[in-house]
Amino acid sequence: MSIIDSISEQTIRRVLNTDRGYERLRYLVILAAATEPPFGMAGLTIRDNVTFNINQLSRIAKQLGLDFEKYRGAERVLDQLVKSRLVLTVRNQETGFHAYCVTNEGKSQALLNLDRLRKVQDLQSQVKTMQMTIKKQLTKPPATVFEVNLSRIEFRIGTEDGNDLTLRDPYMSRRHARVYYESGAWIFEDLNSRNGSWKVDPNNLRRVTRATVADCDMYQLGSTIVRFRHPEENQRGSAA
Repeated sequence: MSIIDSISEQTIRRVLNTDRGYERLRYLVILAAATEPPFGMAGLTIRDNVTFNINQLSRIAKQLGLDFEKYRGAERVLDQLVKSRLVLTVRNQETGFHAYCVTNEGKSQALLNLDRLRKVQDLQSQVKTMQMTIKKQLTKPPATVFEVNLSRIEFRIGTEDGNDLTLRDPYMSRRHARVYYESGAWIFEDLNSRNGSWKVDPNNLRRVTRATVADCDMYQLGSTIVRFRHPEENQRGSAA
């Protein structure tokens, strides 16, 4: 793939233009692209190398959609690339100005780093997509809310027949959880379920394996929410 084809993506050009960490790569890419059609013939051959001066590179950068600090930053960055042996510089004896050409190693390095940059951008795009999917899943209201009136008898929940509450929920385990009475309190216990049990707080979901159950506490099991009621609170409500 050519350098020009590699920077045809708007995302890559935007990153090269806005992230200072890619400054040297931007100038290396501009110089490497200058050697390819349709720009290659615009250079000046000096010592068997097709070279380009600052003014030529500035015009080419504009056509490529890449920033180029013509008067302040270009020579500084290109000198850094010369020290790295990715770029060569020659002095025009007639004008006294420097001209630049990219080495084979420099062009290979530009292509390699552009490919790496593209992979990073693809990964970031995938991460954003995953984050949006997760947010949608968390904000989606559950299809059903079940209310369970507790007693001192153990209460089991799952998809398997024989549970006290049997639900057809594809995200729930066969024997998902139980609630039992112990030492004056009701205890919720997850039974090593596949997707876990989650305590539903006003603004949060918190995974639990064992917890004390207060009146009106809600737990998400699979995609189902279960609200637990204490028997004494039910009696008070009936009396009122």
